[in-house]
Formats: sequence, structure tokens, C-alpha cells
Amino acid sequence: MPIDEPVRQSPDELVREVAAVPAEAAALRDVLATWALDRGLPRELAEDLKLTAYEAMTNVVKHAYPDGTDDNVMTITATYVDGSIVVTVADEGRWRDGHRSDGGRGLPIIRAFAPEASVTSTPTGTSVRLSWPCPTR
Repeated sequence: MPIDEPVRQSPDELVREVAAVPAEAAALRDVLATWALDRGLPRELAEDLKLTAYEAMTNVVKHAYPDGTDDNVMTITATYVDGSIVVTVADEGRWRDGHRSDGGRGLPIIRAFAPEASVTSTPTGTSVRLSWPCPTR
């Protein structure tokens, strides 16, 4: 599904399911930042959202689906709820614990720039949830 076709979208929710490939992650980070700005998130925090969401999506591409095939997907959900912007990046891959020689800075970056961040991993996939307080519109 192309990035410009939302799976579901309302004024306070954006849902995209895209191929877990670098090009989709790069394009979607800008879509997310613009969406958050339109909901009143300050520019500085929107830049943090852009960085952290991109790190989460890059982790999906690199770690959940290391074979890099186009049939692997990630689902990105952004919501404005109860005065917060919440972004969730989810995959159907498998979490791999342990140090990797080709990176390993994604989660520390996420935790440094997102006021709230959590990772939930199950045998059927991993979900990264990021949250920023957002002024009332």
C-alpha cells in the first residue's frame, strides 16, 4: 500500500500499513511530523517525534525482518488523545536480544527523545509506543 493511502484516518488518528523498507520509513517520518504539527505539537517536539519514530521504524527494517523482503510490513498508528500525541510502530517480526555490531543506538535514542517510550515484544511481533504531551487545541 503506498504511503499516501491511509489504512484509516480521522482528524485525531492516522494509521498506515507500509512495507518494512527504508524508503517507506523515510517518507513516513515526514508524514508523522506534519500530522503532529497540525494537531498542535510544538515544532521542537515534532522533530523529536520524527527522529524517534524513524528510529523505531528503522529497527523494524533492520531487526524484525532482516531478510528485507517487501512482503514484510509495519503498521504505524498516530493518535491525539487526552492531550497527548501517541505514535505506535508495530511489526509481525521477531525480537532479537543481544548486542549487534551494526548499530545498537536506536532504543537509547528513542528513550532520550520521547517523554514516554515502551517496547512490547511477543512471539507474534513487537510494538514500540511513543508519547508526547500536546497542548490543547
